[in-house]
Amino acid sequence: MSCTVKKGLAYRKIDGLMFVVDAAGERLHELNQTGSLIWEGLAAGKSEAGLAEAVRAEFEVDERTARGDVSAFVAELSKAGLIIPKP
Repeated sequence: MSCTVKKGLAYRKIDGLMFVVDAAGERLHELNQTGSLIWEGLAAGKSEAGLAEAVRAEFEVDERTARGDVSAFVAELSKAGLIIPKP
């Protein structure tokens, strides 16, 4: 499933960390370096396979680990209501 960042969220990267503000839910989410890379990829329209490749290249992990990390993080973002399926 391809996902994208939900409209209406504000986000900014500061010192390698991404901060996402969900004004509707009145929550601030702080993403680590891996999460920040995945978030930027989602905002740019990358597929999960593309995100996994970016994680693999950036953090020098094997493909299986990268795919698992991306899948788990995308599920967390979806559960938090920060991303939605692409139409």
